[in-house]
Amino acid sequence: MTIPSLAGTDAWPAVTPDDVDLDADLLEAAHRYLREHVPHMDSLLIIRHGALAFERYMRGMTPDRPHNLKSATKSITSLLVGIALATGDLGGLDEPLGYILPELFASVDERAKREITIRHLLTMRSGLAWDEYGASAIAMTASPDWVRYVLERPLAHAPGTHFNYSTGDTHLLAAALQKLTGMSLSEYAALYLFGPLGITRYTWPADPQGVTIGGAELSLTPRDLARIGYLALRGGLWRDEALVPVHWIAESHRSHVALSTGDSCAGLGYGYLWWVRPQGGYDSALAVGYGGQFAIVVPALDLLVVMTGDLSDVPPTFRNNQMLCGFNLVEDFIVPAALARA
Repeated sequence: MTIPSLAGTDAWPAVTPDDVDLDADLLEAAHRYLREHVPHMDSLLIIRHGALAFERYMRGMTPDRPHNLKSATKSITSLLVGIALATGDLGGLDEPLGYILPELFASVDERAKREITIRHLLTMRSGLAWDEYGASAIAMTASPDWVRYVLERPLAHAPGTHFNYSTGDTHLLAAALQKLTGMSLSEYAALYLFGPLGITRYTWPADPQGVTIGGAELSLTPRDLARIGYLALRGGLWRDEALVPVHWIAESHRSHVALSTGDSCAGLGYGYLWWVRPQGGYDSALAVGYGGQFAIVVPALDLLVVMTGDLSDVPPTFRNNQMLCGFNLVEDFIVPAALARA
Protein backbone atom coordinates (compact mmCIF):
# COMPACT_ATOMS: atom_id res chain seq x y z
CA MET A 1 0.00 0.00 0.00
CA THR A 2 1.01 3.66 -0.35
CA ILE A 3 1.80 5.06 3.08
CA PRO A 4 0.32 8.56 3.61
CA SER A 5 2.86 11.11 4.82
CA LEU A 6 2.58 14.00 7.24
CA ALA A 7 4.56 16.04 4.73
CA GLY A 8 1.42 16.55 2.66
CA THR A 9 -1.23 17.14 5.29
CA ASP A 10 -1.98 19.11 8.44
CA ALA A 11 -2.89 16.01 10.44
CA TRP A 12 -0.93 12.93 11.36
CA PRO A 13 -1.92 10.18 8.92
CA ALA A 14 -2.81 7.03 10.85
CA VAL A 15 -1.84 3.56 9.71
CA THR A 16 -1.62 0.14 11.32
CA PRO A 17 1.74 -1.16 12.55
CA ASP A 18 1.64 -3.79 9.80
CA ASP A 19 1.40 -1.05 7.16
CA VAL A 20 4.84 0.30 8.19
CA ASP A 21 6.47 -3.05 8.98
CA LEU A 22 6.20 -2.92 12.75
CA ASP A 23 5.30 -5.93 14.87
CA ALA A 24 2.02 -5.00 16.55
CA ASP A 25 2.43 -7.54 19.34
CA LEU A 26 5.75 -6.01 20.43
CA LEU A 27 4.24 -2.53 20.41
CA GLU A 28 1.37 -3.71 22.57
CA ALA A 29 3.96 -5.32 24.87
CA ALA A 30 5.71 -1.94 25.15
CA HIS A 31 2.44 -0.29 26.10
CA ARG A 32 1.73 -3.02 28.63
CA TYR A 33 5.23 -2.60 30.12
CA LEU A 34 4.57 1.12 30.66
CA ARG A 35 1.25 0.48 32.36
CA GLU A 36 2.65 -2.19 34.67
CA HIS A 37 6.18 -0.96 35.40
CA VAL A 38 6.28 2.79 34.67
CA PRO A 39 2.70 3.79 35.48
CA HIS A 40 3.33 7.54 35.61
CA MET A 41 3.92 7.61 31.84
CA ASP A 42 0.89 9.06 30.08
CA SER A 43 1.50 8.82 26.32
CA LEU A 44 3.28 6.66 23.77
CA LEU A 45 3.38 7.56 20.08
CA ILE A 46 5.30 5.68 17.40
CA ILE A 47 5.84 7.19 13.95
CA ARG A 48 7.36 5.32 11.04
CA HIS A 49 7.69 6.31 7.39
CA GLY A 50 5.91 9.58 8.17
CA ALA A 51 2.75 8.05 9.60
CA LEU A 52 1.39 7.51 13.10
CA ALA A 53 1.41 3.75 13.57
CA PHE A 54 0.74 3.46 17.30
CA GLU A 55 -0.80 5.92 19.78
CA ARG A 56 -1.79 5.26 23.37
CA TYR A 57 -2.75 7.62 26.21
CA MET A 58 -2.94 6.90 29.92
CA ARG A 59 -3.80 8.72 33.15
CA GLY A 60 -6.29 11.02 31.44
CA MET A 61 -3.85 12.37 28.86
CA THR A 62 -5.36 13.28 25.46
CA PRO A 63 -3.90 14.06 22.02
CA ASP A 64 -4.77 17.78 22.18
CA ARG A 65 -3.62 18.53 25.73
CA PRO A 66 -0.33 20.49 25.98
CA HIS A 67 2.26 18.82 28.18
CA ASN A 68 5.23 20.42 29.93
CA LEU A 69 8.31 19.03 28.18
CA LYS A 70 10.74 20.10 30.91
CA SER A 71 14.31 19.73 29.59
CA ALA A 72 13.23 18.27 26.25
CA THR A 73 12.74 21.99 25.56
CA LYS A 74 16.52 22.25 25.20
CA SER A 75 16.50 20.24 21.97
CA ILE A 76 13.97 22.65 20.47
CA THR A 77 16.22 25.54 21.47
CA SER A 78 18.97 23.73 19.55
CA LEU A 79 16.80 23.77 16.42
CA LEU A 80 16.35 27.52 16.83
CA VAL A 81 20.12 27.99 17.02
CA GLY A 82 20.43 26.19 13.69
CA ILE A 83 17.74 28.44 12.21
CA ALA A 84 19.53 31.54 13.53
CA LEU A 85 22.71 30.42 11.78
CA ALA A 86 20.79 29.94 8.53
CA THR A 87 19.13 33.38 8.72
CA GLY A 88 22.39 35.11 9.61
CA ASP A 89 21.07 36.29 12.96
CA LEU A 90 23.87 34.27 14.55
CA GLY A 91 27.26 34.67 12.91
CA GLY A 92 28.88 31.55 14.33
CA LEU A 93 29.10 29.20 17.26
CA ASP A 94 32.33 30.66 18.56
CA GLU A 95 30.97 34.13 19.20
CA PRO A 96 31.67 34.92 22.88
CA LEU A 97 29.04 36.18 25.30
CA GLY A 98 31.24 39.16 26.09
CA TYR A 99 30.71 40.33 22.50
CA ILE A 100 27.00 39.48 22.31
CA LEU A 101 25.96 40.73 25.76
CA PRO A 102 28.63 43.25 26.80
CA GLU A 103 26.25 45.13 29.06
CA LEU A 104 25.91 42.13 31.34
CA PHE A 105 29.61 41.94 32.05
CA ALA A 106 30.11 45.42 33.48
CA SER A 107 29.92 44.02 37.01
CA VAL A 108 31.32 40.53 36.33
CA ASP A 109 34.77 40.31 37.86
CA GLU A 110 36.10 37.15 36.16
CA ARG A 111 37.20 38.16 32.69
CA ALA A 112 37.29 34.55 31.48
CA LYS A 113 33.50 34.42 31.67
CA ARG A 114 33.41 36.79 28.69
CA GLU A 115 34.99 34.02 26.61
CA ILE A 116 32.06 31.60 27.07
CA THR A 117 30.79 30.93 23.54
CA ILE A 118 27.57 29.74 21.97
CA ARG A 119 29.27 26.39 21.32
CA HIS A 120 30.17 26.06 24.99
CA LEU A 121 26.54 26.63 25.97
CA LEU A 122 25.23 24.14 23.39
CA THR A 123 27.50 21.43 24.81
CA MET A 124 27.07 22.32 28.52
CA ARG A 125 30.69 23.39 28.86
CA SER A 126 30.44 26.98 30.06
CA GLY A 127 32.58 26.14 33.08
CA LEU A 128 30.17 27.94 35.40
CA ALA A 129 29.49 26.16 38.68
CA TRP A 130 26.01 24.60 38.61
CA ASP A 131 24.20 21.87 40.53
CA GLU A 132 21.32 20.91 38.25
CA TYR A 133 19.78 18.48 40.73
CA GLY A 134 20.54 20.58 43.80
CA ALA A 135 19.89 24.21 44.59
CA SER A 136 21.00 25.98 41.40
CA ALA A 137 17.87 25.80 39.26
CA ILE A 138 15.63 26.59 42.24
CA ALA A 139 17.78 29.57 43.21
CA MET A 140 17.82 30.85 39.63
CA THR A 141 14.04 30.81 39.34
CA ALA A 142 13.72 32.51 42.74
CA SER A 143 16.11 35.31 41.79
CA PRO A 144 14.91 38.66 40.36
CA ASP A 145 17.30 38.40 37.39
CA TRP A 146 17.90 34.87 36.11
CA VAL A 147 20.58 35.71 33.54
CA ARG A 148 22.62 37.68 36.06
CA TYR A 149 22.25 34.89 38.60
CA VAL A 150 23.78 32.38 36.16
CA LEU A 151 26.61 34.69 35.14
CA GLU A 152 27.50 35.34 38.75
CA ARG A 153 28.11 31.64 39.46
CA PRO A 154 31.81 30.97 40.11
CA LEU A 155 33.84 29.81 37.14
CA ALA A 156 34.72 26.27 38.24
CA HIS A 157 36.48 25.30 35.00
CA ALA A 158 37.89 27.09 31.99
CA PRO A 159 35.16 27.48 29.35
CA GLY A 160 35.04 24.57 26.93
CA THR A 161 36.94 22.10 29.12
CA HIS A 162 34.34 20.40 31.33
CA PHE A 163 30.81 19.04 30.78
CA ASN A 164 28.25 19.89 33.45
CA TYR A 165 24.56 19.59 32.64
CA SER A 166 23.07 23.03 33.26
CA THR A 167 19.74 24.68 32.59
CA GLY A 168 21.63 27.86 33.45
CA ASP A 169 23.71 27.42 30.29
CA THR A 170 20.60 27.19 28.12
CA HIS A 171 19.15 30.28 29.76
CA LEU A 172 22.27 32.23 28.82
CA LEU A 173 21.86 30.85 25.30
CA ALA A 174 18.25 32.09 25.18
CA ALA A 175 19.37 35.54 26.32
CA ALA A 176 22.08 35.65 23.65
CA LEU A 177 19.65 34.63 20.90
CA GLN A 178 17.14 37.22 22.06
CA LYS A 179 19.79 39.94 21.80
CA LEU A 180 20.95 38.78 18.36
CA THR A 181 17.50 38.31 16.82
CA GLY A 182 15.63 41.17 18.48
CA MET A 183 12.90 38.68 19.41
CA SER A 184 12.28 36.40 22.33
CA LEU A 185 12.92 32.73 21.71
CA SER A 186 9.18 32.12 21.82
CA GLU A 187 8.55 34.77 19.14
CA TYR A 188 11.39 33.44 17.02
CA ALA A 189 9.99 29.91 17.28
CA ALA A 190 6.51 31.10 16.30
CA LEU A 191 7.92 32.72 13.16
CA TYR A 192 10.45 30.16 11.97
CA LEU A 193 9.50 26.83 13.56
CA PHE A 194 6.09 26.46 15.15
CA GLY A 195 4.26 28.43 12.45
CA PRO A 196 5.63 26.41 9.51
CA LEU A 197 5.02 23.16 11.42
CA GLY A 198 1.40 24.10 12.13
CA ILE A 199 1.95 24.12 15.91
CA THR A 200 -0.53 26.51 17.55
CA ARG A 201 -1.32 25.00 20.97
CA TYR A 202 1.69 25.79 23.15
CA THR A 203 2.95 27.90 26.00
CA TRP A 204 6.56 28.95 26.60
CA PRO A 205 7.04 31.23 29.61
CA ALA A 206 9.77 33.77 30.24
CA ASP A 207 11.85 35.05 33.15
CA PRO A 208 11.19 38.42 34.88
CA GLN A 209 13.21 40.23 32.17
CA GLY A 210 11.21 38.61 29.37
CA VAL A 211 13.85 36.07 28.35
CA THR A 212 12.16 32.85 27.22
CA ILE A 213 13.17 29.88 29.37
CA GLY A 214 15.40 28.16 26.84
CA GLY A 215 16.05 25.07 28.92
CA ALA A 216 12.60 24.01 30.14
CA GLU A 217 8.88 24.70 30.57
CA LEU A 218 7.75 24.65 26.92
CA SER A 219 4.40 22.87 26.69
CA LEU A 220 3.35 21.06 23.49
CA THR A 221 0.81 18.36 22.75
CA PRO A 222 2.36 14.91 22.24
CA ARG A 223 1.41 15.03 18.56
CA ASP A 224 3.14 18.38 18.15
CA LEU A 225 6.24 17.12 19.94
CA ALA A 226 6.12 14.38 17.31
CA ARG A 227 6.20 17.09 14.62
CA ILE A 228 9.39 18.41 16.16
CA GLY A 229 10.86 14.92 16.28
CA TYR A 230 9.80 14.19 12.73
CA LEU A 231 11.46 17.38 11.52
CA ALA A 232 14.68 16.20 13.15
CA LEU A 233 14.23 12.69 11.72
CA ARG A 234 13.99 14.13 8.20
CA GLY A 235 17.12 16.23 8.60
CA GLY A 236 15.30 19.53 9.05
CA LEU A 237 12.99 19.12 6.05
CA TRP A 238 9.28 19.85 6.20
CA ARG A 239 7.20 19.45 3.06
CA ASP A 240 10.50 19.53 1.18
CA GLU A 241 11.40 22.91 2.67
CA ALA A 242 14.55 23.10 4.79
CA LEU A 243 13.30 24.70 8.01
CA VAL A 244 16.55 23.74 9.74
CA PRO A 245 19.83 23.16 7.86
CA VAL A 246 20.53 19.47 7.36
CA HIS A 247 24.14 19.91 8.50
CA TRP A 248 22.88 21.43 11.74
CA ILE A 249 20.74 18.39 12.49
CA ALA A 250 23.72 16.14 11.76
CA GLU A 251 26.02 18.14 14.04
CA SER A 252 23.40 18.37 16.78
CA HIS A 253 22.94 14.60 16.75
CA ARG A 254 26.67 13.87 16.79
CA SER A 255 28.38 13.30 20.12
CA HIS A 256 30.53 16.30 21.03
CA VAL A 257 31.00 15.09 24.60
CA ALA A 258 31.55 11.41 25.35
CA LEU A 259 30.15 10.54 28.76
CA SER A 260 31.64 7.73 30.82
CA THR A 261 28.74 5.68 32.14
CA GLY A 262 30.04 2.11 32.20
CA ASP A 263 28.58 -0.88 30.39
CA SER A 264 25.02 -0.03 31.43
CA CYS A 265 24.89 2.83 28.92
CA ALA A 266 27.79 2.42 26.54
CA GLY A 267 27.97 5.08 23.88
CA LEU A 268 26.10 7.82 25.73
CA GLY A 269 27.13 11.27 24.61
CA TYR A 270 25.93 14.84 24.29
CA GLY A 271 25.49 16.72 21.03
CA TYR A 272 24.13 20.24 20.64
CA LEU A 273 21.40 20.06 23.33
CA TRP A 274 20.48 16.52 22.22
CA TRP A 275 21.54 13.35 24.00
CA VAL A 276 22.92 10.61 21.76
CA ARG A 277 23.13 6.88 22.43
CA PRO A 278 22.77 3.60 20.55
CA GLN A 279 19.34 1.93 20.67
CA GLY A 280 19.55 -1.76 19.87
CA GLY A 281 22.72 -1.13 17.88
CA TYR A 282 21.30 1.86 15.98
CA ASP A 283 22.36 5.46 16.55
CA SER A 284 19.66 7.64 18.04
CA ALA A 285 19.22 11.23 19.20
CA LEU A 286 17.06 11.99 22.21
CA ALA A 287 15.25 15.05 23.48
CA VAL A 288 14.81 14.22 27.16
CA GLY A 289 12.97 15.95 29.97
CA TYR A 290 12.42 15.36 33.67
CA GLY A 291 9.76 12.79 34.45
CA GLY A 292 9.90 10.93 31.14
CA GLN A 293 9.44 13.47 28.34
CA PHE A 294 11.02 11.96 25.24
CA ALA A 295 11.35 12.42 21.50
CA ILE A 296 13.67 9.65 20.28
CA VAL A 297 14.87 9.71 16.68
CA VAL A 298 16.29 6.52 15.09
CA PRO A 299 17.17 7.54 11.52
CA ALA A 300 18.41 4.16 10.23
CA LEU A 301 14.97 2.68 10.93
CA ASP A 302 13.01 5.81 9.89
CA LEU A 303 11.55 5.66 13.38
CA LEU A 304 10.40 8.22 15.91
CA VAL A 305 9.14 7.50 19.42
CA VAL A 306 7.44 10.13 21.58
CA MET A 307 6.55 9.66 25.24
CA THR A 308 5.37 11.92 28.03
CA GLY A 309 5.14 11.35 31.77
CA ASP A 310 2.80 12.70 34.43
CA LEU A 311 4.82 15.29 36.38
CA SER A 312 2.63 14.96 39.46
CA ASP A 313 3.79 11.41 40.16
CA VAL A 314 7.41 10.99 39.07
CA PRO A 315 9.25 8.03 40.63
CA PRO A 316 12.83 8.50 41.89
CA THR A 317 14.39 6.78 38.86
CA PHE A 318 12.96 9.46 36.58
CA ARG A 319 14.09 12.45 38.62
CA ASN A 320 17.48 12.74 36.96
CA ASN A 321 19.28 11.63 33.82
CA GLN A 322 19.57 8.02 34.99
CA MET A 323 16.42 7.56 32.95
CA LEU A 324 18.59 7.92 29.86
CA CYS A 325 20.09 4.51 30.51
CA GLY A 326 17.76 2.76 32.92
CA PHE A 327 14.65 3.14 30.75
CA ASN A 328 15.18 1.03 27.64
CA LEU A 329 11.70 0.77 26.16
CA VAL A 330 12.86 1.68 22.66
CA GLU A 331 15.80 -0.71 22.72
CA ASP A 332 13.87 -3.59 24.28
CA PHE A 333 10.56 -3.37 22.43
CA ILE A 334 10.31 -0.83 19.63
CA VAL A 335 13.54 -1.38 17.72
CA PRO A 336 12.85 -5.16 17.82
CA ALA A 337 9.33 -4.41 16.52
CA ALA A 338 10.94 -2.79 13.46
CA LEU A 339 13.50 -5.53 12.98
CA ALA A 340 10.97 -8.35 13.33
CA ARG A 341 9.38 -7.35 10.01
CA ALA A 342 12.61 -6.50 8.18
